Amino acid sequence: MATFATALLVIFAVAVSGAVYLLPTFVGWARHVPHLGSVAVVNVLLGWTQAGWVVALAMALRSAATAGPVIQVVQNLPSGPMAGPPHMPGQPPQIGPPPRQAPGWATPPARPASQAPPLILPPHAGQPREQSHDGSEFRQPDHPDRG
Repeated sequence: MATFATALLVIFAVAVSGAVYLLPTFVGWARHVPHLGSVAVVNVLLGWTQAGWVVALAMALRSAATAGPVIQVVQNLPSGPMAGPPHMPGQPPQIGPPPRQAPGWATPPARPASQAPPLILPPHAGQPREQSHDGSEFRQPDHPDRG
């Protein structure tokens, strides 16, 4: 009976000592401090020194930064059926219902993204004209502002 009481006393002493050792972590968890992980790391790794335990407790007791006001964005969409895709410049407006598509697939773009429109710049004054692949000279229109 004496050995059981001694074992029970030892288990109780270890549990209380562990709770006191981890007190900064428990305080930080209860207070919902930011960066609770850093409090726990300092407490577990440096808590055996009195200075590390005090630093962890100070980290757990620091004032928690209050978050800004919660902003909820609400977008009210029209309740009717969608009017269809917007009119794109250079294309005739779509009349009638939009074409039927497979669910989950978007319409393909008019030109693949890898094919950019050609960029033709007027030559600067004094710049030689470029040669095409067949050896003939590129003739670019003169810019109306340059006489």
